[in-house]
Amino acid sequence: MYRIPFLIGQILSYFVPGTHARRRVRGMVNRFFFYIPIACFTKKIYGVKAKRIRFVRQINMNRATFVVNNRYYVKIFRNVSISRLYAYKYLLDFIRPRLDMHIPKIFIAKHISMYVADTLPGTILCNCDKSQVLKHERKIKSQVINMINALKAIRPQTILNYEMFTVELQPQHIQPKVKVNKNSVLAHNDLNASNILLDDKFNVISIIDWDSLSIVQNPDADIESFERLWSIYKQSNK
Repeated sequence: MYRIPFLIGQILSYFVPGTHARRRVRGMVNRFFFYIPIACFTKKIYGVKAKRIRFVRQINMNRATFVVNNRYYVKIFRNVSISRLYAYKYLLDFIRPRLDMHIPKIFIAKHISMYVADTLPGTILCNCDKSQVLKHERKIKSQVINMINALKAIRPQTILNYEMFTVELQPQHIQPKVKVNKNSVLAHNDLNASNILLDDKFNVISIIDWDSLSIVQNPDADIESFERLWSIYKQSNK
């Protein structure tokens, strides 16, 4: 049932010109249909009423992000199973104390592919002044790469019951799933400018959006994707 709003939004967006407008239509449809579940879930976890639920973004028809009361971040999925979200949470709880930066805690709904995270520190990199960010480019990139190396140092084989999560936490497009071996590492897989948070001195203090966390065979997967996404950010108009 929770997939229906995504499909309705997709159908309605066909009649709207412009990519940005179509995404917004899909997001607003999902906000309308999921308003009560989001409000109830936030109330259950944090004990506060949802005075405002603001649509943030919807990259495609498969997931949508919202902010409740300008504080709590909620993400809803169409094509991600709840078991995969629990596997992601399990790994996130495992790596959090092993990385030297803020990694958000998340809470997963039981009947809808949805999670909610508390307020995050700092400012999202893509919302910062680009000229100032590029002045601190070397420092920012160095700190992100240090995080990537710390994540790579956490071998999947050292994680309790990692076999349970091997299938769930390998990229979904890989079929058949490959066995974990000595080259396997954990990868964030989405280190773009929307998922890196900076403090007022342009230090990287948090990485968010870990729901693409996967076990991969290429030890340099995160570094390669980060360099590619950083180049996209530098070439963007903002």
